[in-house]
Amino acid sequence: MATTCIKIKANHLAENNKEQLEKYECPKCEHILTDAVQTSCGHWLCHDCAVEIFKKMEGMPYCPRTDCGEELTAEEGKPFFPDRFVRKEIGRFVVSCINRKFGCSWEGKLGELGNHLGNCEHNKTECKHCNQAFSPLEYQSHVNQCPKMTVACPLKDHGCKETEEMSREECIEHVSSKAGIYSHMLMIADILSSIVPTSSNDTQEGERRNCVESDGGYESISKVRSASPTVARRNVSTDGPDPRGNEFGFLEDSLHVAGAVGGGGYGEIGGGRVDDKLMSLAMTKITGMQAELTKKDSQIHTLQDKVAQLETTLSTKMSENEDRDFRLSLMENSNFDGSMVWKIPQFSQRMDDARTGKYTSIFSLPFYSSRYGYKMCLRLYILGDGIGKGTHMSLFFVVMKGEFDNILQWPFTHKVTFKLINQCGARDIMDIFQPDPLSSSFQKPKSDMNVASGCPRFVSMNELMQGGFIVDDTIFIKVKVDTATMRHP
Repeated sequence: MATTCIKIKANHLAENNKEQLEKYECPKCEHILTDAVQTSCGHWLCHDCAVEIFKKMEGMPYCPRTDCGEELTAEEGKPFFPDRFVRKEIGRFVVSCINRKFGCSWEGKLGELGNHLGNCEHNKTECKHCNQAFSPLEYQSHVNQCPKMTVACPLKDHGCKETEEMSREECIEHVSSKAGIYSHMLMIADILSSIVPTSSNDTQEGERRNCVESDGGYESISKVRSASPTVARRNVSTDGPDPRGNEFGFLEDSLHVAGAVGGGGYGEIGGGRVDDKLMSLAMTKITGMQAELTKKDSQIHTLQDKVAQLETTLSTKMSENEDRDFRLSLMENSNFDGSMVWKIPQFSQRMDDARTGKYTSIFSLPFYSSRYGYKMCLRLYILGDGIGKGTHMSLFFVVMKGEFDNILQWPFTHKVTFKLINQCGARDIMDIFQPDPLSSSFQKPKSDMNVASGCPRFVSMNELMQGGFIVDDTIFIKVKVDTATMRHP
């Protein structure tokens, strides 16, 4: 199970834990590790960062740490594996809420931060248009009032020549100017003329009311309109927060301004008068459309929330299944008898990479002395290390931090046997070493792994190149830990 799904940087941490958690920052995204995994070079990455690195690779990927840069290998199954000890350790550190700049005083374990944020009353969202922060309760009010929100003229598709999107404050000016009032009122009258029922007795009066003045006298509105839809369509930009407000509010303001400009009723339009009854009907229709749109928006918002919840639940379940499948795969591919055969393919390419300095060593997958025993791995320097550098291939044994270290005996004192297998049936190359109980390499690990110790002169380069050790560009190394005298929990 993931420790937390919240991405957080060190400056959100309680002061006393900043330095302690520096080593747990992901070198790729620079946030504290989320679902920590360990790569073949022994370093940590966020699970999603590791997936991204291996998905985007064109050749072999390299560790993003500036002090490492080793090639990340993927032999024997997965290219990385979850480090549950690190996840648990990170989850126990104390952090402060990321909303502390908005007044939240909560502090708690990092693993509890996600649950807190789900209920934090100080949660804020920053508007991308005006950069003002607002809470979920203030969302509707902000969307309805944000002066920088990008919108289109509500009558863009009904005769308005202004087709480009603009900010809300620019749209208000566009509609409420003297020229804007005249043209937009004419458009509304045009739309309503197609839906207002007219009796036979009122036909002549209706024709007069639905005329506009032109250079040649009065002209029927039906002759000048290009289309007469019965319902005005919404014309609001989807850029930014979803505006679920009153998109016809601009026109309401305009009608009030028109009253002031016309000096009575709702003013004069094109030399003819739009009477109070028609404008009352227009406002009733507009208010009805607003109410219906608000209701639909509320329903859409509810459905979107439900879909988001289902997507979150599905994502969580998929992550759990993936983690479970990976753990099962790792268990199936891991050895629990203190021995392991390490297959290293593409050996010539690895030698070339080591020679050019791309990396100096590679790690094996972990193996165990028993199901509840010591966790161990191997580290190989193909072109040697220390006294064997340049002349020998160096092989080292590494004690790793395991889940059951607290019930095991320390220091680690069990004999280790290395063997380079001759694939043609000739003599294998073998070396044995006895761990030094005074060496820090064999004490109970305090970090993810102890300093490697072993055989800096495991095999000379001359012997390595003799027949039988490298076949099909692959070598095999076997390690065996003496478990005969080992006390099992």
